[in-house]
Amino acid sequence: MTDMIWSFAPWMVFLAGVRVGNVYWGAGIGAVVAIVVLARALSRHKAHLFDYVGVVYFIGMLVLLAILEPHNIATWGRYAQAVAHGSLCVIVFASVLINRPFTEGYAREQAPKEIWNSPAFRAFNRKISAIWGLAFLLGTVSMVLAGATDSRQILLRVIIPFGALAAAFTYSEREGAAAKEPQKVSRQGS
Repeated sequence: MTDMIWSFAPWMVFLAGVRVGNVYWGAGIGAVVAIVVLARALSRHKAHLFDYVGVVYFIGMLVLLAILEPHNIATWGRYAQAVAHGSLCVIVFASVLINRPFTEGYAREQAPKEIWNSPAFRAFNRKISAIWGLAFLLGTVSMVLAGATDSRQILLRVIIPFGALAAAFTYSEREGAAAKEPQKVSRQGS
């Protein structure tokens, strides 16, 4: 799961960067961290979907901002976090729909190769990815609401979205540990 945390690091610094600075600052720091994360992943021969997506997303955002030169940068800043969160939500659910759940690459690093193509392994990763998708969906809705109001910003921009992601992470860890238990039993019985 450490690699998953690395993969999400550019998105986390972007979310913080937009709040501390502005959308340009957030996208810039997100791009730098995304490049570092991708370089790290490639050097270890363990690049995942979000390692690539982060670089493309944040560099693309910087290019888009440079071309459009938005006059109302405050509005962009109010909704930039929701758009980033929503993008992750779409990518996660799309990975489930095409039967290539984003968690599968991370799970393969921990699971024996013999089970990678099993229906149970695929179903397990669809379930875990769907939980992550729901967490991103909840966070997206929360951040859209935060953009539309000036009240409850800590609740809507931090507690709900990051709480949902923490719950998805905890659920993934717990279910992953539980899934390993039958493998230990079956290996001991052999």
